[in-house]
Amino acid sequence: MKELITIVPARLGSKRIKLKSLRLLDGKPLIGYILETLKKSKFHKNIFINSDSELYEKVAKQYGVDFFKREKSLATSESLIDDYLYDFMKQQPSKYLAVVNPTSPFVSEETLDNAWMRYKESDSDTLLSCENIQTHCFYNGEAINFTTKGQHPRSQDLKPIQALNFAITIFDCKKFINNYDKNNYGVYTGKLYFFVTEGNANIDIDYENDFIFAEFVAKFLSSNVNVIPKYSNLADEIIEKKLDVSN
Repeated sequence: MKELITIVPARLGSKRIKLKSLRLLDGKPLIGYILETLKKSKFHKNIFINSDSELYEKVAKQYGVDFFKREKSLATSESLIDDYLYDFMKQQPSKYLAVVNPTSPFVSEETLDNAWMRYKESDSDTLLSCENIQTHCFYNGEAINFTTKGQHPRSQDLKPIQALNFAITIFDCKKFINNYDKNNYGVYTGKLYFFVTEGNANIDIDYENDFIFAEFVAKFLSSNVNVIPKYSNLADEIIEKKLDVSN
């Protein structure tokens, strides 16, 4: 049995963005970004595209990875991730399964490898990648990471909200399967570990505006331009004298 298998899910019939994983991002298919990144990883060596369409078998051959044909019933807009992961685990046994999302094209191989190392070092059963949101948050009109019964707290003093981005998720397959068999779910199995991603790794493409934004990011990253801070001429004296105006 393999210790770790990594899958890249690619459902053909995405609704919010048509043929999302095959759409070009700065001239390259979206799914190509994460496949190229995984190929450079130290630990993610057994890579599958998991899809309901044979089109992705051609993609898999192009990038030198394996292909798993998912049943059509597990690839509709109503299908749940628990169900198709359970199906894959039963047919492709491994000790652990990592799910790496093609909608997070700017995740680096270092981030993916660090996620695996942190997971192995922990005593958790499931790793979930997330972004720390450190701002004043409400749910159903109620503050959830601060209180409104007092002065307005500084944002830097707030406890961050952990927003899942699913750039990478890692499961203990045996525990996932046991939980699914018993409770009909598996994604939130056992003890959870929240792996924080940062910077461009947090860019998750779900909607058309996300794709447009990612297009600008991709073009900028491929340009290799170094960003040098520039200021209004009103700040010339402060910059020239290197004055510390922080407080």
